[in-house]
Amino acid sequence: MALGYLCDERAVKAAHTAGKGASITIELGGRNGPEGVIPYPGTFDVKELGDGLIRTTGPVSGNRDINLGPMALLQIKGVQIAVTTKRMQAHDQAPFRHLGVEPKEQRILALKSTVHFRGDFQAIAEDILVAIAPGGHLADSSKYPYKRLRRGLRLMPLGPASY
Repeated sequence: MALGYLCDERAVKAAHTAGKGASITIELGGRNGPEGVIPYPGTFDVKELGDGLIRTTGPVSGNRDINLGPMALLQIKGVQIAVTTKRMQAHDQAPFRHLGVEPKEQRILALKSTVHFRGDFQAIAEDILVAIAPGGHLADSSKYPYKRLRRGLRLMPLGPASY
């Protein structure tokens, strides 16, 4: 199982300082979320390190050079976590590959993305489960406090019409 992409500059720095093959005890993530989101404490194995200089390959932003800053692939309890220094929604498989993870070989691939992931990941998925989680962009658009929607507008694909 793999998860991506978490943006946590402190965790990446700790991983790069310790080096590939080391174990680090840190609090991962939870630094940029809304109130109540907290880091996950644990001891993680540093499986891979990367410089974050990547050429994207997918249909959303393919064939584009990006810089996610230093990256690390951390593992805890069988879960591999792709961690970046700069924020990026999981809309391309290339950052996983940069860290040695082939997305289509994962039994479970958890992505931090509202919808853009579908462009490059939907074709390799047997099934897609959307989880509603706290954050700046809600996967369920009916939860936004809209005030002036036109009658009949759908807030989700195949969802009910408003009003």
